[in-house]
Amino acid sequence: MKRFLSRLIALALALTLICAAAQAEVRATGNIWLRTGPGLSYDQIDSYPTGYSFQYLGETSVDDRGVAWYKVSTGKHTGWVSSRYSELRGETAAPAATPTPKPTAVPLPEFTAAPVPDTWISFGGTLEPTQAPGAALELSVYYQADLKDSADAIGLTSYREVVSEVPNQYYNDAVLLAGYQSVENIVVAGAGYAVFGVTVGMSESEARARLDAAGLDFLSGMNGIVYEHRAQSNAGFVDENGHDSCINLWMQNGVVSEIDWSTYTG
Repeated sequence: MKRFLSRLIALALALTLICAAAQAEVRATGNIWLRTGPGLSYDQIDSYPTGYSFQYLGETSVDDRGVAWYKVSTGKHTGWVSSRYSELRGETAAPAATPTPKPTAVPLPEFTAAPVPDTWISFGGTLEPTQAPGAALELSVYYQADLKDSADAIGLTSYREVVSEVPNQYYNDAVLLAGYQSVENIVVAGAGYAVFGVTVGMSESEARARLDAAGLDFLSGMNGIVYEHRAQSNAGFVDENGHDSCINLWMQNGVVSEIDWSTYTG
């Protein structure tokens, strides 16, 4: 009888644990990708909308940015989702290994932009002349540096958070810095700022000459002028050719109307 009761108690405990696991779920708090592994470098399986519920499979992993990923099932697919766009319900996440700290950002060489006495700013698709005396502020030194510190150094006081892989954004009328914890995206749409010496209002030939001189690799001229940036020691995801990001120069009437520098984060 005692052996029977012991087995019955053990069975009840096992059933309780199984039920608890079955009830645990991960709920999407934004549009989210299911990936083959716990990180942005893994392949995307499928996307799911805000509110979608996944079955939590009891495993949690942390990527090199310190972001937790949950192993889940949809019934059809098994994969991993980011905690940045989901929340675990009904169970405490399993302990995750402490990620290896990313190396401290290594500033890129400074490039001093030439004075821009007469440049142009793009507003709503039209080009308007403006005066921008003095040298533009070079932004390449802030790439992959701490996002908040970089925004403070530049004097960006406006902030917003969006549902994106680069959710934190600091900006003013002419420039935007975005990312998670480091600077992963730089957008210049006005005077006073430069990326490797390229400024809004610069001619295509001069802009390309400056990016060539800075050692970037030309990729395409089909959709704007696109250059790829060679990975530094602090890079995150790097493609098969050793690039970690690209710089897109949007052109209008033969001059640069916007500069967009983004990491390859998937």
